[in-house]
Amino acid sequence: MNHLMHCWLARRCEGHIAGGFLGDFVKGRIPNALPEDLQQGIRLHRYIDRISNQMPEMRETYWRFGTSLRRVAPILLDLIADHLLAKQWERHGQGDLEQFTARCYATISKYPMSDEAKRVYKYVKKVDLWKTYDDFGTMVTVMHRILKRLKFTDRAPELVNIKPKLDDFYQDFLKYYPILVHKTDQWLQQHSNGLTSTTETIPTPIVQ
Repeated sequence: MNHLMHCWLARRCEGHIAGGFLGDFVKGRIPNALPEDLQQGIRLHRYIDRISNQMPEMRETYWRFGTSLRRVAPILLDLIADHLLAKQWERHGQGDLEQFTARCYATISKYPMSDEAKRVYKYVKKVDLWKTYDDFGTMVTVMHRILKRLKFTDRAPELVNIKPKLDDFYQDFLKYYPILVHKTDQWLQQHSNGLTSTTETIPTPIVQ
């Protein structure tokens, strides 16, 4: 999953929200010096990444990207999931998306982060990147950057084939999103150990 989905699934504890972003910048063993709630947020981040990569409901979606993008399909699908969550926020989220992203940025700023994480965080906050995930044009720009970083720039022209399939991607989303919610909720119940900061519950996903 990408950052918006990570933070959304983790929103009931500040350390979990921070882990939804910072988990991408902590490799290997989690330092004991980090705040306990952030350590757990990073563990949650890794759990969500692991189960999403293994879920048949998500893996079955990869073929929609076509043969040329197959190797990067898992990464692109994470971005598509963020786009669909943002686009359908009134249906799958709570409150206002801009308020939620502002809350995430404020929360993340309370926690220690590496220089690389700070650099990315400052940019994301400055442009409110996660709020703009509801715009598919933003997602295409992000996808181009990822392909460039992975040295797959020759595949970039294939991204034009994604937009006509967004309705199909959304139908796939309606299959795997409820499972992600359920498995995350189970993990939180088993591992929170009193760290959950609110009584807020993840709403039951609406599926039609």
